[in-house]
Amino acid sequence: MQIPLRLLRNLHLIAAPFIGAFVYSGALRQSEAFVAFVQWGVFPLVAGAGLALWLGPRLTRRAAGRKGAH
Repeated sequence: MQIPLRLLRNLHLIAAPFIGAFVYSGALRQSEAFVAFVQWGVFPLVAGAGLALWLGPRLTRRAAGRKGAH
């Protein structure tokens, strides 16, 4: 199953403000719930979506090239 790049881009853009708030707001960093939310939810989502956006086209091309080689 391939996740559409548009969905990945939107997830990446939606999650970015949470990381920005974590970095620039000392008050939010005092909240254990917000810190846990960013560490265990937002950051892995942003990192995964970013890697998929970056590597996705390369992996798709590589997979398409191997299908013809067999």
